[in-house]
Amino acid sequence: MKYTAGQAAKAAGISKATITRALKSGKISGLKDDSGTWTIDPAELHRVFPPVAGAPPETQIMKRSAPPEETSETAALERENQMLREALADARQERDRWHQIAERLSIAPPVPAPDHSKPAAGFWSRLFGKGRGD
Repeated sequence: MKYTAGQAAKAAGISKATITRALKSGKISGLKDDSGTWTIDPAELHRVFPPVAGAPPETQIMKRSAPPEETSETAALERENQMLREALADARQERDRWHQIAERLSIAPPVPAPDHSKPAAGFWSRLFGKGRGD
């Protein structure tokens, strides 16, 4: 809801002449319609001139209301939040367990693989055929 110059003067507790002077000097901004009436946005007015105690409710600062009662939606969101926290804790435990296994495997010495192959035959044995079971 926009103010006229007279309404703005009442809301700020100052004279109409002060409002029009501030408009003309550019201290506050407003629009002048075809009939010559000023319209001023309340936020623009109170940026420069603070509201008086008996000002209309739309010009006073809104107070925070008390937190709303717990509804079924908030209860459902709280349950979901708790379930997600538990799942996260389980995932962290599983991660830690795999990390411990990886550490144990990296610390243990490697077990050499048994060598089941025959030793390679020498050059002369391969050349003259010795060791073929002749």
